[in-house]
Amino acid sequence: MANSIPGTKIVLTASATEMSEFGNSQFIAFVGGFASGPVPKWLIRKYLYPPIERTAEGRAKVAPYGLRKVEAILLENGFSDQDVAVVHPADLDKFVGPNTKVVGISSMDPTGMGYVSKTYSSLVGGGQPMNAVEFKALVNHPAIREYKPKVIVGGFGSWQLERKHLTRDYGVNCLVSGPGQEGILQVFKKALSGEPLPQRVKSPAKPDEEFPLIKHAAIHGAVEISKGCGRNCQFCTPTVLRKVDSPLEQVVKEVELTAGECGEKGTNITLVTEDLFLYGAKDKTFVPNEEAVISLVKSVASVPNVKAIQPSHMSLAPVVCKPNMIKQVAEVLLEHSWYNHNGKKIVTGETGIETGSVRLMRKYMAGKMLPYKPEEWPEIVKQAFGILNDNDWYPLATLIVGLPDETEADVADTLSLMDDLKDFNAFYVPLFFVPLDDCLLMNRQGAELDSLTKMRWEFLTRCWEYNVRIWRGTFLGNRITNPTLLKAVNNAAIPVAAKIAQKFYDLTGGEEIGNVIWKLANA
Repeated sequence: MANSIPGTKIVLTASATEMSEFGNSQFIAFVGGFASGPVPKWLIRKYLYPPIERTAEGRAKVAPYGLRKVEAILLENGFSDQDVAVVHPADLDKFVGPNTKVVGISSMDPTGMGYVSKTYSSLVGGGQPMNAVEFKALVNHPAIREYKPKVIVGGFGSWQLERKHLTRDYGVNCLVSGPGQEGILQVFKKALSGEPLPQRVKSPAKPDEEFPLIKHAAIHGAVEISKGCGRNCQFCTPTVLRKVDSPLEQVVKEVELTAGECGEKGTNITLVTEDLFLYGAKDKTFVPNEEAVISLVKSVASVPNVKAIQPSHMSLAPVVCKPNMIKQVAEVLLEHSWYNHNGKKIVTGETGIETGSVRLMRKYMAGKMLPYKPEEWPEIVKQAFGILNDNDWYPLATLIVGLPDETEADVADTLSLMDDLKDFNAFYVPLFFVPLDDCLLMNRQGAELDSLTKMRWEFLTRCWEYNVRIWRGTFLGNRITNPTLLKAVNNAAIPVAAKIAQKFYDLTGGEEIGNVIWKLANA
């Protein structure tokens, strides 16, 4: 049936999992990489990833940060608010019509090939990851199929469509990788003029390229403080990019815009970065600029209506290098924290342990512990966790299973490190190795479920036994107001842990650690 609206010239959107705030927590959003199993799609859309708020016109009040940057690039280069609409996929039929020339889609994980999706859809089963299901639903939206605008897909996950040979099947006209303004702008202009589009455009940022400020708030109050990392870990794409910091003035302006749109109810701000602690540091030294980091968090905290501040990522070596900086930063962030553990406010952020093997550190991530040496890595991790915990900072730590050439001795080293960390407060996320696009290991074989040895299953089980025992029902409680969602989140770790424990139980005939999880799962 034909749409009665003319349609907006350029419509920007993302899948339903990426256009939700997941109960106001970016960490819960990782669940988008899990399979939904037998749960009806309408139910999880309503309670797990409900749609973001819309304006009276139907536009999204918040959207993924990358999508907001694309919107800003277009608006700064000759397009008007009437030409560009950022919308939730459920509202596409209100904006896509005969006059719509382009639908731009941002995606982090369109086919479920990301680290979390690959790992937990394999471990837990139940079908495709929700990220993949929702992306497919988006590109098959009736309004897109009927009016056939050019479809451009960008974001960190756009490469997945090419890797899985799904670009044509999904009706995608062009894939864009990279944040560079020139490439993004040119592909939209070509689509609007009816010119043929290349199947893929690489659009790297130019050295010292200045990006326009976002025009409207991003999901989770995201504001980018730096791009890239420069540590050159071979399994990770951002680490091979030179770190570029956003000027403090620009960061504060985007925070002010976000807080201003949220008004007196207040907002949380997510500082998007590969490493909060290296903001303002000189290139290639990896020694923190203590003054710049403290000035950053204090400046953000001073903006009216900022209720909470959440750094996205951090590394561990700077913690050991500048422990006083951690203390001062934590003092600011604890005053602006919505996380708690057993009734006490805490600070958290994602960091990477990855492995306890010095051999693998030296081979694949020799820059990860700079300014220290690979041989010092296990001790750096232990010292950093102690300093963080002393300042009520509880890290969310990733570890990688199945790096190329990983041996049983390497896994044993990681298990030994985990033993040393058992008394610290942290949340552990073990992940299968995935060869991401443009990383140095992109052509290597990823880890698969059927290749896991008994020792690797023991490692997975130990991580989740710890998580369930320590964190069940306490970590995220005060961030979620919907009781149905809260119950689902508080129990989300149980089926994951139980599935892993069952496999370990089958392999070993019933080890103690597996029994611990089963007792927790049936409590």
